Amino acid sequence: MIDNLGSGGAQRQLVMIGCGLKARGHEVEFFTYYPSSWEFKTQLDCAGIPVHVYAKKSRFSLGPLVGLHRTVRGGRFDAVIAFLETPALYAELVGQMGRDWGLVVGERSANPAMRAGWKRWIRWPHRFADAVVTNSHSNRLLLERSWPRLAPKLTTIYNAVDLDRFRPASTGLSTSNGLTMVVVASYQRLKNMLGLAKALLLLRDSGGHNLVIDWFGATPSNAEPLAEARAFVEEHELQEMLRFHPPKEAIETEYQRCDVVGLFSEYEGLPNVICEAMACGKPVIAGNVSDVRLLVEDGRTGILCDPGDPESVARALREFTSLTPDRRSAMGGRARERAQEIFAPYKMLDEYERILSLVRKRKHDAH
Repeated sequence: MIDNLGSGGAQRQLVMIGCGLKARGHEVEFFTYYPSSWEFKTQLDCAGIPVHVYAKKSRFSLGPLVGLHRTVRGGRFDAVIAFLETPALYAELVGQMGRDWGLVVGERSANPAMRAGWKRWIRWPHRFADAVVTNSHSNRLLLERSWPRLAPKLTTIYNAVDLDRFRPASTGLSTSNGLTMVVVASYQRLKNMLGLAKALLLLRDSGGHNLVIDWFGATPSNAEPLAEARAFVEEHELQEMLRFHPPKEAIETEYQRCDVVGLFSEYEGLPNVICEAMACGKPVIAGNVSDVRLLVEDGRTGILCDPGDPESVARALREFTSLTPDRRSAMGGRARERAQEIFAPYKMLDEYERILSLVRKRKHDAH
């Protein structure tokens, strides 16, 4: 279960899990309630996976609850996997109507704000789930500290990456003086567009002119953060150094053509962009937040910085631009090796099969 089948990171991972489990001989069906976002529907159709849709007509509509209850009643499912805050809450509430199926909910963000306000309240029903899967150790630790009783139910499973789609290009990194960086992130304030623009100003003023950054991302309903960043870029004439673009479907081509991938968020869970960039054999410059420090080895597969300090970001950019082509290439090679080690899809599927087997056994023993 998930809210939509649009081009989000959580959607991509859940579709990968569903298709992978189907390929291993399991029966899989999907449930969603925002049919307007449909990018992954074709992939599910090709895998022969049915999709149940109960359109949510308003913000507080009870339609998804009724629809999910109708879908899972009758005992034909062993388990429900629900990703993201609201779908997890719906599944947990439906489970309280009486269930003979296991429930696994997925947490996807290490937002410190989850420990307060409505974000804390919406996670209280996790106690009704059989297992809670986080995609980062930082997320798991936040949950443990906020709800100690959840600790026995918590498991961390890293995202998987399609290592055939996201792979190094046939040609190596650029050997010219002009370097290119790709950033893939939505234009939310927490993704730090303005902080990166300020770092580029510092870099340019210290003589660093040989880096061009192309940022690809979707604009949320609140477009103010992007407008602020654009205004700063125009005021300081940084248009040739930082360029903003809409999302690109075949984003692997952008990873493959660039010299380095960047991510400067204030916080993250397990960022898909870093996983995909490493799989493409690219060094990564990123903020030292959440599990990023466990993915990017500073000085070996990339460079870490403090995303809240433009001078720290500028130093990281300056350090990378000073590297020789051989050093950059070696960083990228080690990143690909690390990606093959920890992001292989079979590892994620093995873990989900293990959890689903445990959940089914518990339900069987309980009856």
